[in-house]
Amino acid sequence: MERARMMVSPEVKRAIVEELESGQLSLREAAARGHTSVGRVQQWLKEYGKYHPKRDIVEVVMKSEEEKIAALEKALADAHLKLLVHEKIIELAGKKYKVDLKKTFGPQASSRPEEKPPPASSGSARR
Repeated sequence: MERARMMVSPEVKRAIVEELESGQLSLREAAARGHTSVGRVQQWLKEYGKYHPKRDIVEVVMKSEEEKIAALEKALADAHLKLLVHEKIIELAGKKYKVDLKKTFGPQASSRPEEKPPPASSGSARR
């Protein structure tokens, strides 16, 4: 047996949606009042309701994040290029002056000789 489909006028749909949005009805109460399903009432809300969530806001946030990522990637590429240029300058200067500048100006190099720690005594020195 086929179920008879009841036609609901747009005015009744709007009235039900207004009552839903004002909080006077729940979805189930609205479905019972309109002699339809909760899913159909949700469709009415999308069609006639005042509140429509904006998806483009999320997309705008994502676009701004993509722009930040692109800017950071560009800054990283620039820093890497600068590092390569500095390394090449050090290499060329080292060839010209016949000195390994990486070893000469590295963190281990210092103006005073390194002090060596005293040799460790053997385990039998203790009394």
